[in-house]
Amino acid sequence: MFEEELFRLLSMLEGLGLWPSVVAWLVVAGGCAIMTVVLRHERSNRVWVPAAIVGTLALAANLTDYFVTLALSPDLASEANPLWRNVAAGWGLRVAKWYGLTGKILVSCLAAQMFAFFLANLPRLYPSRADSLGEFLRRMGDRSKTRRDRVLALFTLFAFFFSGIQLLYFYIAFLNWLDGALLLDRLPSVPSAILLLLLAISAAFALVSYRAFLRAASSGKPLHARRSNR
Repeated sequence: MFEEELFRLLSMLEGLGLWPSVVAWLVVAGGCAIMTVVLRHERSNRVWVPAAIVGTLALAANLTDYFVTLALSPDLASEANPLWRNVAAGWGLRVAKWYGLTGKILVSCLAAQMFAFFLANLPRLYPSRADSLGEFLRRMGDRSKTRRDRVLALFTLFAFFFSGIQLLYFYIAFLNWLDGALLLDRLPSVPSAILLLLLAISAAFALVSYRAFLRAASSGKPLHARRSNR
């Protein structure tokens, strides 16, 4: 059912023409610009070193997908992404290649920025107290009393998942590289891989957040985000 809905969405996007492709590129570029402003005061290596690692992994995943796609389908005729394919049909292959490349680079930069935001604002998710991982997850965000605090807490959670989901493109590139091999039928489909990856990201989020909470609690550090990120 999930696969059918995904294919229906892709088909709908293809029928809408060029404007969704333009909007998607502008949204990612705008997101990078906004996050640059939001993080302009963040200087901590504790934030930017992990963010740089995540951004590098995201860039490797996205560029692997990009170059494998062009190697197997230089004219993008068999490309599954309707946003990229519509650009090729409307503006030509050269523009489509630049659209895909710049889009991949921008989304990778955004993934790094999102992870930096997550690390800088992780204390927003800390509960007032928790004696176990289960209690931590149940009480997460219970100190967020205002709508603004709740929105920022939710965005902090979203930022982690946005960064992690970029790893999916390694798998997509691998499936494309197999290109009809017998092994392909034995591997999870892309929709199934998305669900599995989301589960893995959820587990990683729980462990990373809880360990950070325990370190903060044991060190006596304040369990709130720094003022510069509010």
